[in-house]
Amino acid sequence: MKKSLLALAVIGAFAGAAQAQTSVTIYGSIDAGVRYTNNADAAGNSRVSMGTGTFGNGNFNRNRLGFKGVEDLGGGMNAHFTIETGFNSGTGTLDNAANRLFNRSAFVGLGGSWGSLDLGRQYSVNFKTIALYDPFSYKFTSIVPLAGNGGLTWLDNDIQYTGTFGPITARAEWALGEVAGSNTNGATRAVGIGYSGGPFSAGAAYTRRDVAASAVAGAPFVDVDNWTVGGAFTTGPFRVAAGYARQEADTVAGASNETDDMWLGGSFALSPAAQLTAGYYRTKLDAAAGADARRNTWIIGATYALSKRTNLYADIDRSTYNGTGNPATWGIQRAGTYDSVTGVSIGVNHLF
Repeated sequence: MKKSLLALAVIGAFAGAAQAQTSVTIYGSIDAGVRYTNNADAAGNSRVSMGTGTFGNGNFNRNRLGFKGVEDLGGGMNAHFTIETGFNSGTGTLDNAANRLFNRSAFVGLGGSWGSLDLGRQYSVNFKTIALYDPFSYKFTSIVPLAGNGGLTWLDNDIQYTGTFGPITARAEWALGEVAGSNTNGATRAVGIGYSGGPFSAGAAYTRRDVAASAVAGAPFVDVDNWTVGGAFTTGPFRVAAGYARQEADTVAGASNETDDMWLGGSFALSPAAQLTAGYYRTKLDAAAGADARRNTWIIGATYALSKRTNLYADIDRSTYNGTGNPATWGIQRAGTYDSVTGVSIGVNHLF
């Protein structure tokens, strides 16, 4: 009997040690609010919404439910994974038309003092670089046109390396195109570098994609180049950030469509709980076919923290348009021929 009890105790100790090496974290964000926009349709009608369309996915912070796991492999090595899904807080449905379960992230990797190598669906190098100098730090992403800059928020089939060495972070990725007979068709390759030291942060990234010219089977592939650069400075309660991004998309005819994004903004902590952020974002499209366009967006947002995990938020924003083009990558679209859209949002966000 004593031997059996001793054996059970030893087995329990080993089980506890094994358990201590592996940790899984459940996390997420749920955001719900009310948003008013004028000129919401071609007839110029206004709309009040919460759980429909883009804004039902979170006005301030995107709704998500995720699982992160880390296993200690010894010798400074670890295995890790992240799977994350997005949802609509107004209706409870998935936040994507394709009904992808883990549409936000689904990757596994190995890490150590040398960095991390991850494989699967994950945020792009371009996205992670711009995060260093977005004035809103990827909040109000349904309004601010940076999260999906160049269509590079997430990449499927992505092999991505990240290495942090002091204040420098280096990144590189290759998202496989999976096109038979070619390693470049459909693929995305990128490099990026970021600096975060003291009051300064800065970054730059370059991305090359080979995309199909159309959805027609057998369509030729063309080059799309993206690059971005920017920085931010923080002192006391103030933070100011500015950046620039450019996309050059070739056409089958040998011309190119060029899109430029420029932004500037800052934030001020009114108190430990209250913060005010303002930003200006300008998008300029120079199209090969002559359908040029401009969009200018102003946004002022305020947050008040009720706790470390719960905050109230509000914003007012205005976008003005001119020109004949209106690319879908701009996010908020003008309805009909109206040259401006004004919006107001208010809501609550909880992190868990």
